[in-house]
Amino acid sequence: MKTLIAQMGHYQKLHAASREQWLRLVAVSMRDVATLLIAVLAAATVITLSVWVTGTGMGPVLGAGTWALGFVFLGLAMDSSGQSALVRAVTGVALPVLALLQARVSADFTIVSGVLLAAWAGYTVLKRLSVQVTN
Repeated sequence: MKTLIAQMGHYQKLHAASREQWLRLVAVSMRDVATLLIAVLAAATVITLSVWVTGTGMGPVLGAGTWALGFVFLGLAMDSSGQSALVRAVTGVALPVLALLQARVSADFTIVSGVLLAAWAGYTVLKRLSVQVTN
């Protein structure tokens, strides 16, 4: 009887250690899932707002804002280096082109610029939250 108790006690210690490791793994995974969910929610919000604003008829104001955001991205491209600078420069050139297209061709190009800005919003939120979680 005492031998059986000793073996069960050893097994319980081993099991408790694996349980703590499993719970730590689940906690890290849940943080990552929550971070990703918040980033996707931010991107979906930007897309929803761009679709909503397209229907309101505020084309000239929205075009000016998109044009200005293009210059902001070009400024950010000048401050950064490497692959990040190239992507920001392409975004900075694409936004004024999309603003011109939404003014001349169709207001639906507002949605395309909204999707582009949603990708940046999601990336920024994901980057900030993942840095805060690791610190």
